[in-house]
Amino acid sequence: MKTTLIIPAWNAENTIKECILSAINALHSPDEILIIDDCSTDKTADIVLGLGKKFNKIKLLKMKVNSGPSAARDYGVQSAIGEVIFFTDSDTIFLFDTFKNCLSTISNYKADAVSGIYHPEPINSGITQHYKALFFYFHFFKHKNPFPYQTFNGQIGAIKKSVYKDVGGYNTDILWGMDYENEEFGRRIIKSYLLVLDPNFQVKHNFPNFSKLTRTYFLRVSTWMLIFMKDLKFESKGPAAMDSGLAALSVPLSLICLFLYYFFMKIFLVFFIIFIIIWLYGYFKFFKFILDTKPKFFLVSILLNIWFSSVISCGAIWGISKWVFGKRAVIKEI
Repeated sequence: MKTTLIIPAWNAENTIKECILSAINALHSPDEILIIDDCSTDKTADIVLGLGKKFNKIKLLKMKVNSGPSAARDYGVQSAIGEVIFFTDSDTIFLFDTFKNCLSTISNYKADAVSGIYHPEPINSGITQHYKALFFYFHFFKHKNPFPYQTFNGQIGAIKKSVYKDVGGYNTDILWGMDYENEEFGRRIIKSYLLVLDPNFQVKHNFPNFSKLTRTYFLRVSTWMLIFMKDLKFESKGPAAMDSGLAALSVPLSLICLFLYYFFMKIFLVFFIIFIIIWLYGYFKFFKFILDTKPKFFLVSILLNIWFSSVISCGAIWGISKWVFGKRAVIKEI
């Protein structure tokens, strides 16, 4: 069974070489590696062309206009020779067993598509980067085995080419910065096919710093809410599951209640305690995981969780507001 790896790239000169070489050196390395240059203005294309001279399986495809990751991935699929298509971002590194684990899951679970996760150790250093990596990893790896999932992770995912074409592929109307192409695509896949998340299908990732992650969380949650308001369904597991969402929402609500208690009515102390309990219930296992694995990071992780939970809640409120006043997600009807 032939496989193809598709990597959309835009101004990725600092990360693309390491990403490609990690895929080359991995077990069951894909038969073909397609890098889709989305009109980069740096040396991304030159780096890929240089690697292509050393490895015949590497090919560079160029978009005519900057169109975003959805269009780049879809363009790559049209040229792919693989029966199974792998997707990743240009700022990731494959582990030695990444492809092997995914192909085993497709075979053993009869899966039509597989979403992967990020490794708990980020490529880049930083407090926020470590928090994000551990937070993402914990919410999925705790399940140990593959399970049905609703979102196709284009950052690290695989799908049978026949399935991709049957469901209509990525929605190419979703552009850079809209950030819900994976949720929209996944919901079309699960209508007719089995999409699973495999906690052992992993890559390492370059995570954003504090300010960028704050913006990213706000924008992605606000756009994700446009998808959520269409069917009112949370993801079954992970950071976007209902328990995680309620735990995040409880943080700003508890702070509001504390303010109201201090300046107005004593009764709000009761609500403050209730919301704190909801928050602790939702994140207790995550905090315990941090305490067991990285105890020196424990207090910092609590502070970051409070901050990002508040940001996520604000993003959700903003997304609902946009939906109420007429903004709708770009949904592809097949």
